[in-house]
Amino acid sequence: MRFERFRSTANPATSPSPGHCFGILAVVLILGLSAGPAPAAEDTNNAPSAAPAAKNLSRTVGLDIISKTVNPNKTVSLVFKWSEKGNEMKRTVVVNDSTIVVYNGQLKKFADLTDQELRAKAVATVGADGVTTVLLRFGKAPLPKDQLTPAQSALLASLAPPTTAKSDAALDKRVAALVGSLSLNDPAKEERVRAVLAANLRAVRDAHNAGLQLDPAVHQNLITGLQADLTPEQVDALKDKLTINKLPITFKVYHQILPNLTPEDDRKILDQLEQAREQCLDVKNPDEMAPIFKKHKTEIEHYLNSRGYDWDKAYKAFVNGQKAGSTKSSTNSVPASK
Repeated sequence: MRFERFRSTANPATSPSPGHCFGILAVVLILGLSAGPAPAAEDTNNAPSAAPAAKNLSRTVGLDIISKTVNPNKTVSLVFKWSEKGNEMKRTVVVNDSTIVVYNGQLKKFADLTDQELRAKAVATVGADGVTTVLLRFGKAPLPKDQLTPAQSALLASLAPPTTAKSDAALDKRVAALVGSLSLNDPAKEERVRAVLAANLRAVRDAHNAGLQLDPAVHQNLITGLQADLTPEQVDALKDKLTINKLPITFKVYHQILPNLTPEDDRKILDQLEQAREQCLDVKNPDEMAPIFKKHKTEIEHYLNSRGYDWDKAYKAFVNGQKAGSTKSSTNSVPASK
C-alpha cells in the first residue's frame, strides 16, 4: 500500500487538541493498542512544501505518519493521520534541520530514521505558523538533558504546557494531604516536610511536561529532605503514598498467589519492589509507574521459578479463582499480566 500524497488542508475545527494527541499516544504506547501499522514511507523528491496553516490550529499533531515527502528546499513534509469521533483526520507538518527529533528517549537526526521507525506512533509539536515542526517525538520516554544543547533544553521547556493556578492548587492540596497523613503535631516540622514535597512534585511535573528526564538531584533532595525530619517508617509511608501504594498491594497479592513464601523469598520480592518504588518517585502519572513495576515483577517471577515455584500455574489458578468470585482481590493488583 503506497502513501497518498496530501497537501495541508487542515481545518481548525477538526484539528486535534494537544491533550487529545498526547492522550491517544499514551493509550497506544502504554496499552499496546493499535489501529494497524502505518504504511511504509514514500520518499518523493518533487512534491511542494506544505501550505501555510491557519494560526489557530493546535500546536500538536499525531498519531500515524502516513506520508513522507522531500521538498525542493530539502525540508520534509509529513502527513499525520488519526481518528477523531469516528472521522479520519489528516494534517501536514514540515520537518527541517532544526527540528528536535526524539526516538524512545534518544536524540536522533531525522535523516537517520528508518522507514520502520517512522511507522511508530509519534507526536509533532509545531511552531507559531502551525506547520514547522519544532519537536518530533516517538514514544514517551523522557530525553536526558545531557543529550541536548542549552538552546534545545530551553526550547523544549518552552514547549511544555504552562502551569495553571488550578494545577498548582491541586498539587498544594495533595501535599497538604500527604503531610496531614503523618500526624506530626509539629508545625515547624510540617512546614519543612511540606516544602520538600512541594518542590519535588513541582520538579517532577515540570520535567514530565517538558518531556525531559528528571535531574537526579531532585530525587536526592526529596530523600535527604524527608530523612531530616522523619523516621524511616514515615519516609516509607510517604513513598508508598506517592506511588499509589503499588508496593504493599503487590507484595500482598504475591502472598495470596503463593501462600508458602519464605522469609528469604520475601526479602527478594521486597528488594525488587523497593527498587521499582524508588524509580516511580521520579515519574508523574500512575500509567508511567506500571511498566517500571512490570520490569521488576518479571525479575521476581524468574526468581520464584528458580526456587521451584510454578509461577504460571499459581498465577492462572489465582486469576481463575477471582473470575469465579472466590477472592475479593482485584485483578488490577495481580503482580504480572499474562
